[in-house]
Amino acid sequence: MNDVYLSLGSNIGNRELFLHEAIEALGNDANILIDKTAGFYETSPVGNVEQRPFVNTAVKIATTYTPQQLIRFIHEIEQGLHRTRTIHWGPRTIDIDIVFFGDQQINTKELTVPHPEAFNRLFVLVPILEIIDKGFPSYQKIESTISALKDKDQTIQKLTSNENYKGTLQASVRQLLTTVGENPDRPGLVETPDRVARMYGEIFSSIGIEDFDDYKLFDAPVSQSSKMVMVKDIPFYSMCEHHMMPFWGKVSVGYIPDHGKIIGLSKIPRLVDFVSHKLSLQEKVTNDIITQMNKILQPKGVAVLIDARHMCVEMRGVKKTGSVTRTTSFSGIFQTDEQLQSEFMSSI
Repeated sequence: MNDVYLSLGSNIGNRELFLHEAIEALGNDANILIDKTAGFYETSPVGNVEQRPFVNTAVKIATTYTPQQLIRFIHEIEQGLHRTRTIHWGPRTIDIDIVFFGDQQINTKELTVPHPEAFNRLFVLVPILEIIDKGFPSYQKIESTISALKDKDQTIQKLTSNENYKGTLQASVRQLLTTVGENPDRPGLVETPDRVARMYGEIFSSIGIEDFDDYKLFDAPVSQSSKMVMVKDIPFYSMCEHHMMPFWGKVSVGYIPDHGKIIGLSKIPRLVDFVSHKLSLQEKVTNDIITQMNKILQPKGVAVLIDARHMCVEMRGVKKTGSVTRTTSFSGIFQTDEQLQSEFMSSI
């Protein structure tokens, strides 16, 4: 078994939740034993990309993996947590780096250990110092480097136990209940902050994730006269970004395949769930479905229609119960072929 120190960071969506899920994935592997986990630190980002602060931590593991096997497994975890690598030093749902692999010196195309940036980053060294053994060869260097870097333009602040994702939500809900005149400690409300925190983790699960990746493509005969593929009346639920109140309804999606590729029909409802599980607007949900379909399939055209009811219309303001808002959007051939538009609309 080799002692390995990992650095983890996240600055998209539920940052602490992504870190917890990454640590859980590491611990669930039969070849890895988690020895110690550092606290969570909110840190300033590096590079010239304008972005949200990171939450960073470090983990000490014992593993039977070789360094190459471990880095491949880490990339699988990152991919499973929607990590994208489009921008260097850019925002990410999760970033896991091997900082030290025992006392090994590794310099390959795939991996460099110790990590080449380790001694330039407080967000790497401070969490590692919390868990590293004093007898580790680089311990003194880590201590002295931290002292030197604290004079640089890097900010790092340890999060307290109630500043994690779930704890922060619970505290915020308690404050909200108190502000509107309720008693958060009365029997009916004691468990409400926890329920709301868990609910938000579910209904806002797509916040910060740019691309839908839970799909599979299939080959289809290539034809110049491909027929429309359509899935109608897909139920959806989302939250309005103006009042944080629900809007819900049904989505119909049609597309004309191209390049001999079609998407599994069950994946289109999942795509609808993906784009709607965040604060949004009906118009944006409509356009986001088209954007994702075009990224995935590059079809000849996509058509989307949404009929939805809005609680911000029915429960407050004008209070028009039962009113329905319709939005439509077309791309590709649907924009120019009126007969195709008519076929899509008449099918609904």
